[in-house]
Amino acid sequence: MSDRFGQLMARMAKGDAELFRTVAEQNAAIRLLVDEVAAPDPAGVLSGAPPSLLPREQCQLPALKARFRTAAAAHAHLETALGPAPTRKKTWDLISETFVQGAWPAPGRPAAGGSPAGGGVSKEALAQMEARLVLHIDQLEQRLLTALDRLLTDP
Repeated sequence: MSDRFGQLMARMAKGDAELFRTVAEQNAAIRLLVDEVAAPDPAGVLSGAPPSLLPREQCQLPALKARFRTAAAAHAHLETALGPAPTRKKTWDLISETFVQGAWPAPGRPAAGGSPAGGGVSKEALAQMEARLVLHIDQLEQRLLTALDRLLTDP
């Protein structure tokens, strides 16, 4: 009886270690996903202002025009980085200000009017990000359940 109890305890310890490794892997994957979305500058995160999309000197009109050549190309780059634009305007002033601010200006406000409300992230962009996060978390949950099931069924 004592040997069987010892074997059972050894299997449980092995199962616990595997479960903790799986949970640690999932936590690391979630951390990477959050870090991918989070701003790299902690001061910007604490102040609520998103970081600039380019270094300050590259946000000036001559540098932007040299880099993108047309306002439409720069606007397309901003839409891939920030999600859909709140307006259809494609002026260089709006584009320059958006690169500096790191977010689209709030609808109904001029581009030079301070920091955008709500961080300038559109509801559509947030919905897309939420959908990606939910999908990833569901996949991680499925992996955890599979590992747990395998642990409980292995002799």
